[in-house]
Amino acid sequence: MKGHALRTRAPRPGGPLPGRSWIGVAWAVAIAGLTFACATGTGPAHVALPSHSPTPAPSPDPADASITRAEAWLQAGLAAAAQGHLEQAEILAEGDGFTEAGTEPASIDAVGALPVGDAPPSPDTLAQAVAAVEAESLDMPIALNAAVLSCIDLYQGRLRDWFEEALSRGQPYLPHIRQIFAEEGIPQDLAYVALVESAFKTNATSRARAKGVWQFISATGKRYGLAVDWWVDERSDPEKATRAAARYLKELHDLFGDWNLALAGYNAGEGKVLRAMKRYRTDDFWRLRETRGLRRETKNYVPLIHAAVVLAKAPERYGFTVTPGERPDFERVPIEGAIDLRVIAECAGGPVEDIRALNPELRRLATPADRTFGLRVPMGRAQTVATCVAALPIEKRVNFRKHVVRRGQTLTGIARANGVTAQDVAEANGLSLRQRLRPGTELIIPIPARPRVARIRREAARESPDRRGPVKHHIQPGDTLTAIAAQYGTTVRDLQTWNGLRGSTIAAGDVLTIREEASPD
Repeated sequence: MKGHALRTRAPRPGGPLPGRSWIGVAWAVAIAGLTFACATGTGPAHVALPSHSPTPAPSPDPADASITRAEAWLQAGLAAAAQGHLEQAEILAEGDGFTEAGTEPASIDAVGALPVGDAPPSPDTLAQAVAAVEAESLDMPIALNAAVLSCIDLYQGRLRDWFEEALSRGQPYLPHIRQIFAEEGIPQDLAYVALVESAFKTNATSRARAKGVWQFISATGKRYGLAVDWWVDERSDPEKATRAAARYLKELHDLFGDWNLALAGYNAGEGKVLRAMKRYRTDDFWRLRETRGLRRETKNYVPLIHAAVVLAKAPERYGFTVTPGERPDFERVPIEGAIDLRVIAECAGGPVEDIRALNPELRRLATPADRTFGLRVPMGRAQTVATCVAALPIEKRVNFRKHVVRRGQTLTGIARANGVTAQDVAEANGLSLRQRLRPGTELIIPIPARPRVARIRREAARESPDRRGPVKHHIQPGDTLTAIAAQYGTTVRDLQTWNGLRGSTIAAGDVLTIREEASPD
């Protein structure tokens, strides 16, 4: 079916828009097992669009109200700590803190299974779409060909509930996404790429191991500055991943000179799109879509985004009820080293689920052990948490070390060298006590608090009475003599004496000797 509108290219969007702080909140949405139908299009049809989006009103300053709340929470948090309420929080080595946070299927996998039909959309669909785009402020060229119109019917039909829930979930994201896209100089309506990719789920993971709202694979995420390690995965950080997505989309547009081809490249990779263009000698996505140069998912990806923009800009016109999720404001508090999120939640006076929802990039139930992490906490509670954490006794803190297995090392030997039990290391890494270790395997070593050091040494002595003697400590990046002394219940001066050290400088890879007489303070 031919389209009936004009073809134009919209100018780039205007300046940045004000936006409030926002977070990711996960909803479970059933998308598996759906049957999709999206008709092919035979020719481009575009609508002339305005060049800007409406600017939302700036958010009120919450500072005045938060000052009063902060003082109340501070006092309540300190009182709770004094009464021993923090005893309710388990340390990570004894619970589920080593387990990676769960994920949900990415909606792009379901979209990729689209069977392509050829039934023309209804005349009402076209008339309604034309009215919608003429009435709304859009900042990218929207096609109203058979493919896009059929996908509009799809969203209104069997995917109606899914689309409505996804659009509702995206409401806390959209103001800030638009602000970032405006700052990066790309169309703000490309925000709805995230709807098709992930349904705005921060924990969405595809079969290809792409992750987050913007579905970056690990290599591409790192290419655009997103850290991915054992502790954090910034592909799930909505703010950082949105900035990365904006820069990637802009780079793709600079390469192709066309937003439809840029979107195809975002889905399939620029190399595949360039090869298809060369093979079929066309730089028109809609014509390329009719060839075998693109896979089914990519052919349907672009019209699905166009259709999402049309509906999302005027949901009430299509009978959708958008119910925005919560959008709590937050502030950041620097947390040094690994602190159990359950302990932090106790300090903040709220459920741990709130802390996890505010910090979806954390892969474990703790802040990273090897750095200072800017933790998001509910607005007005940063000072409460900072004061509470600073006052935590050492047994309430969680320490970890990474260890790369060398040839000939055993679980028991590694555990003894690090002052922990073999059972601790096995549980932390999902291993059995008798499992053989492969050289190069990276282990997480849970470092116990001081009161556990003596018990560990007694257990090691009972298990291996013929091996009593000095403990060898392999220095890891970030280790200090103060921290090592605290771990083994000794003093910095003793460590210096035993190892012939004149100062406090130590180097990763060196080995310290810990004498047997060392005992907890």
